[in-house]
Amino acid sequence: MNSLPASRTTGPGLVQMKRETLPQSIANVIAEAIASGRMVAEERIVETTLAAQLDVSRVPVREALKILHTQGIISGGGHRGFRVASFSPKMVHSVQEARLALEALLLRDAINNWRAGTARFEALDEVVATMRTAARTKDFPGMLRADLDFHHVICEAAQNPIFATLWSAIARHVMIILNLARVRDIDLRVVVRRHQALREQIALRLSSEPSVPDLRALLEAHFQSERTAHRIGDETGEDVASPA
Repeated sequence: MNSLPASRTTGPGLVQMKRETLPQSIANVIAEAIASGRMVAEERIVETTLAAQLDVSRVPVREALKILHTQGIISGGGHRGFRVASFSPKMVHSVQEARLALEALLLRDAINNWRAGTARFEALDEVVATMRTAARTKDFPGMLRADLDFHHVICEAAQNPIFATLWSAIARHVMIILNLARVRDIDLRVVVRRHQALREQIALRLSSEPSVPDLRALLEAHFQSERTAHRIGDETGEDVASPA
């Protein structure tokens, strides 16, 4: 099995987990490995190898694998062991459909909270700044995380625990699908432009009360652009690696 990527490292081969339960952190690391292509469909997952790579005991690794198995990100189990699942077109379509419906509701609530001043709209700008850094350094995994973080900011701003729970259930699928929808030599500046444009469209709606269908259409256009791989020259040549 290929070595796992780490969003933050403390030394060779050691991963510094985020502030969440250890099994959830491990599940996120594995999902990121799948999303970045470091673990591929049908690849066998060896519990002991994972535990050694992450410098943890087998117990949290086993719990993480159970989480991913429940979500359909890995398959198998029992005496057969686990393998990375194949994301069929049907699964991808189902996740995209659920994401669109859910994020339209999340964005509606987020806009209400941004307008009321109970959530920070500037958090979107901070993520876009992170995207610019990733584009400038050609950090594909970093861009992948920032892309998901942009939508996580909307989720947090909505302050709706039910919707947040549902969004978290598909967040790992979304990260993997974002990678599947792109090619490695995509111009990362294009990803920044797409999210900057979405941020500006959201800002225009802060002074009104947009309908869910309007927000759904806005997000659908954004998600459609995510599913289309653009290369240098496909869009405007503006250098978004520098602050606008």
